[in-house]
Amino acid sequence: MSKVGATVLIPDTVFVSAAELAEIIGADLETVNNWIRRGIINRTPIGQRPLRNRLFSKEEVYKTALKNGLVKLGIPPSPASDAVNTLWKDWDRREPPGKHNLYAVVLPINGKLTVALCTQKKSGGPLYKYKFGASRGSKSMVEMDLPQQAFVVIPISDLLYSANSKLSELLLGTTRGRLLRG
Repeated sequence: MSKVGATVLIPDTVFVSAAELAEIIGADLETVNNWIRRGIINRTPIGQRPLRNRLFSKEEVYKTALKNGLVKLGIPPSPASDAVNTLWKDWDRREPPGKHNLYAVVLPINGKLTVALCTQKKSGGPLYKYKFGASRGSKSMVEMDLPQQAFVVIPISDLLYSANSKLSELLLGTTRGRLLRG
């Protein structure tokens, strides 16, 4: 199980349908179906193969929420997907301490989107580059200088908290969520 910005622990064995995914991330079902066809989002393989009824893992819900956040900012779905997949691969997904928010700074470099993971105190102040495994008080935390070219700052903490809250409501309020016990 993991905890992402809320008090409800969502088991790793939770799966949702395409309609539920659309509801959780605040998109329409047609968008979700288009993203499935284009490979922007991926169904969860269960038993070594993707299921026809399009179930999505908790991790895919969070990644899709971040992709949708980028698309809402005007970034096309494919580059948004590439940026989130890069972020997800590089991030250890540990929640920053309760006094910090987590942000992704998306930068266009050489025709591709590059993502820098940053933290900021909830009270405000500068952004610091997130160093995996580094403690917040360590000297390895470096204040981030914002670039001169266009960039986007995405409040990852807020997007993950929102997706987690909606996923929790869905699971606790209905029987539509699929909880597979291992």
